[in-house]
This record gives sequence, C-alpha cells and structure tokens, in this order.
Amino acid sequence: WFEPMGITPGLLLSGTLFAIVFAYVVRFYAIAHGAVEASFMRISPSLDMASQSMGKSQGQTLRKVHIPLLRRGILTAALLVFIECMKELPAALLLRPFNFETLATHVFQYVSDEQLELASISALAIVMVGLVPLYFVNRSMEQRS
Repeated sequence: WFEPMGITPGLLLSGTLFAIVFAYVVRFYAIAHGAVEASFMRISPSLDMASQSMGKSQGQTLRKVHIPLLRRGILTAALLVFIECMKELPAALLLRPFNFETLATHVFQYVSDEQLELASISALAIVMVGLVPLYFVNRSMEQRS
C-alpha cells in the first residue's frame, strides 16, 4: 500500500542512521542490561524502605539512592557496548547509509581488496580505541574489590 505514494517499503529504513542505531540497540541490549542488572541486584530493598520512611518520593529515591549506586554499572555497560560497537561488522555493512564508514568497514574493505597493510592500520585503531575503555572498566572493577 506504499507503492501508490512512491515509497518502496523495502528501502524505507534501510540505509538510514536510524536503522543502524536500532540494530545496535537490539544487538547490544543484553550486554548493557546484564551490567546494569548486576549493579541493581546489589542494592538492598531496605534502602528503599529507609528512603520511604524518611518521606522521600519514588522519584527522589531513584535520584538520590539508586542512580548514585548504579552509576558504575551504567558506566561499565556503556563502555562495554562502546567496545562491541567498535568491532561490529555485519550490521554496519548491511544497514549503513551511503558514504558512512566505520573502522570495521574500513578493515573489511581493505582486506577484501587484499590491502593488508592498510587494513592493519584500521585494525590497530580498533584495538587501541577499544583498549582505553577496557582499561577504565578494569580499573573500576579493581576499585570495587
């Protein structure tokens, strides 16, 4: 029913930035959810009860109690998802807009053209950019223990 309007349904979202962001959200939601849920499970329900007994609303409890305690878990989740997005290739190849390149697509293009020297530069950039957040995640985990 889109054809009379001149819209091809198969290409409605393909090749848009929305499509690639949606694919990344679906693909990496489990990683982020796991990290945040692990932090959330460490929060005792007695903190909620104590906050309610002090007359705080649920919004104030969220803002003053939960968010500060979840901050590390949220940061860890964001860093892990960032690392995974850096090296994600299938979604980037299938859904990227024209003239939209990622480091992973650069590596793929150079390797498929057998230009391994140029591919190694982009691959090394992926590793180096991925090591910086990994260092901070590791440091954060060491501070917890």
